[in-house]
Amino acid sequence: MTDATDDRIQPAPDGLPPLPAPSPEYGEFAPAPDGQAPTAAAAPAGESVPAPQPFTQAERVGRGLALALLIIPAGVIAWTVLWNIGFIASIVSWGVAIGAVRLYRFGSKARLTRGAFWGIIVIVAVTLVLSLLAGIYSDLISTLKIPLGDALTDSRVWSLFADNLFTNGDLWQAYLPTVGLALLFAVLGCFTTLRRVSQESRA
Repeated sequence: MTDATDDRIQPAPDGLPPLPAPSPEYGEFAPAPDGQAPTAAAAPAGESVPAPQPFTQAERVGRGLALALLIIPAGVIAWTVLWNIGFIASIVSWGVAIGAVRLYRFGSKARLTRGAFWGIIVIVAVTLVLSLLAGIYSDLISTLKIPLGDALTDSRVWSLFADNLFTNGDLWQAYLPTVGLALLFAVLGCFTTLRRVSQESRA
């Protein structure tokens, strides 16, 4: 005679399907039918995270050069400050070359390629040209005794500056020693860094 509290599984009521087993959490293994290996439970819809795609070489170069452009305003400001206090401002070109390379590497997270090497050369050259022009403009402001804020917004000052650049031969004759010295220090200061970068870009 059996007890009323028998441990046998009671069948489901007539007309009702058996209750499904609780779904396992995402990432756990779901029980498989007898004789089959367990399989991973499927990820819920909308919760799958795609694997991050690495940047292409072109994207790395673009990111690096975009960040290296920040050296242009920094170099121009540093050059102008040193120019006005009478220090050899051309030493800034050495820092511009090193700063541009480091900013590129920080932005690209990769070594310098051949295309990026020429991009760095252009950035350094543009910085030096703009720095020299900024130094000459600051001398013009000092001569006219005009506040910097007023000079930057006064079209007459810019017109006078342009006229002297393109038509005043005496101006360039006076600045020729300074320009020559600046270019000399720029080449000497950038040579080691740019040569190392050139070798790296060929690797």
